[in-house]
Amino acid sequence: SYNVIGEIKGKKDPDEIILIGGHFDSWDVGEGAHDDGSGCMHSMEVLYRLKKMGYRPNHTLRCVFFINEENGLRGGKAYADSAIINNEYHMAAIESDAGGFTPQSFGCSAGALASLDTTMAHMNDFMELLEPYDLELKAGGGGADIGPLKPKAGVMIGLRPDSSRYFDYHHSDADVLENVHPRELASGAAALTSLVFLLDQYGIGK
Repeated sequence: SYNVIGEIKGKKDPDEIILIGGHFDSWDVGEGAHDDGSGCMHSMEVLYRLKKMGYRPNHTLRCVFFINEENGLRGGKAYADSAIINNEYHMAAIESDAGGFTPQSFGCSAGALASLDTTMAHMNDFMELLEPYDLELKAGGGGADIGPLKPKAGVMIGLRPDSSRYFDYHHSDADVLENVHPRELASGAAALTSLVFLLDQYGIGK
């Protein structure tokens, strides 16, 4: 199987990539609606919403549906290998792989090409714009699929939704579409779209 990739080329810095992704495979029971269909839909919705608005990004926005996260991580490893071979710089790599629940925060870690202290200080300045929506930036985060990309990344970010119900569904027969609340799913997509917009406008301050 293969990773599925779509992108919008940046108008100002097309060689600097903001990646947003989830994994396309699921466990062998249920439907993988929270793990990780929701993350894939979050990622696609970011590009869809910005394109529908007529927004032209400064940086290249790339949506990636990674394959094989559940059994070997070969999609994430293959993507990272390609990025290293092609010398692609990922200003930010963002992953949604914690379910389609109400978004609460973003967990942030440094890639090899940025300082966490510098990045967190810079991002905290514009994250104030999201405080009215109860969205915070916290140290520590990322995701399994984007982990291998660390040598070519500035900042690694993971969406942290409300986790109180996640393990009611995780890797079980109950992980089906009927158990994903449409409003919570849409809220996660809106949170990620807002974050990607702010990163595209203000960068990571490295």
